[in-house]
Amino acid sequence: MFKRGAVFDKKADEAKATFTGDQKSELAERLSVMLSVQMVVPANSIRVTKIEITKGHINRKAIGYIYGFIDCALQCRGEDVTNPSIGLPIIYHVLRKLFPGHEQEYMDFLMAHMDDKVVALGMMDGGQEYNEFIRQSDPNTRTLPMGLARFILDGQK
Repeated sequence: MFKRGAVFDKKADEAKATFTGDQKSELAERLSVMLSVQMVVPANSIRVTKIEITKGHINRKAIGYIYGFIDCALQCRGEDVTNPSIGLPIIYHVLRKLFPGHEQEYMDFLMAHMDDKVVALGMMDGGQEYNEFIRQSDPNTRTLPMGLARFILDGQK
């Protein structure tokens, strides 16, 4: 018996197989640059990183924003952040670039707080800002998303 959707599932699997390691690295690198630009804000009293003012107190909205930004970038390419061979390595690489030496701690924190309402708000903002950025018609007049900067500054209050 023919399983409904089997043909489409197979085609989707084949399409996803074309997202190579080099493409994942390139995407992670570009996302890291886009997010690092947002982190060029004056930061008072940084003790750990720009999203962790004191040890163990991670800015939940900021970490959610990063996840949502990455998730939307993957969705725009027809990929799924929940696919462990795609989402996890890209998130990890971006966190390593943005917060060297803290990537595993932040990855663990993010995975443990996926149901947190504040993290979810950050995710929605990150995804929405990436989507608005990518949908701007003229690449020469695009304005960079700055939500991460806003959350970093808000987290210092």
